[in-house]
Amino acid sequence: MRNRSRERGNQTVEFTMLGIPLVFILFSIANMSFGMLTMHTMQEAVEQAARFAATRGSTCSSGTNTCTVTVQQIAGAVASLAAGVSASKLSVTLTPAADTGNAITCNPLTACLSSCSSGCSGSRTTVWPTSTNGDNSPGKDIIVSADCTVNAPIFMFWGGGSGSGSEKEKSTSFHAYSRQRLMF
Repeated sequence: MRNRSRERGNQTVEFTMLGIPLVFILFSIANMSFGMLTMHTMQEAVEQAARFAATRGSTCSSGTNTCTVTVQQIAGAVASLAAGVSASKLSVTLTPAADTGNAITCNPLTACLSSCSSGCSGSRTTVWPTSTNGDNSPGKDIIVSADCTVNAPIFMFWGGGSGSGSEKEKSTSFHAYSRQRLMF
């Protein structure tokens, strides 16, 4: 039988050489999957909120009932549909496509929600799209967009280019956009 004393400790070295890159790859896959889920969830929430608003233009009424929608209702739709995305890190902008000067921004989204206790946006009870310039007429376009910045867990392994370790270097930004035409 051969003496294996010269090979003692090789398993530890081999595991270290393979284990560290393998753990890094696993964290990278998990981080990329989380990012894709966040991006898809935000895009779906923005599209559904834009569809929700697109069916409530100026001619959307039945008898004495009106079916206008407020900024607060659209913000609530985005918040409820963007499961797993923190409303405090999400910024939503509502823009009538014909008039970008009348854009309403909820930054963060919680400023436009009904449950906000402080820092509430004054425009949250505003009917949107507004009737100024006919922005709520059927056939007009509306744009709902959202931005979100999330901390990326993979960045705990390195400090970034400058080595300062600031939050900007340790986060990832996502953007979602939907343009819809008012139907009623």
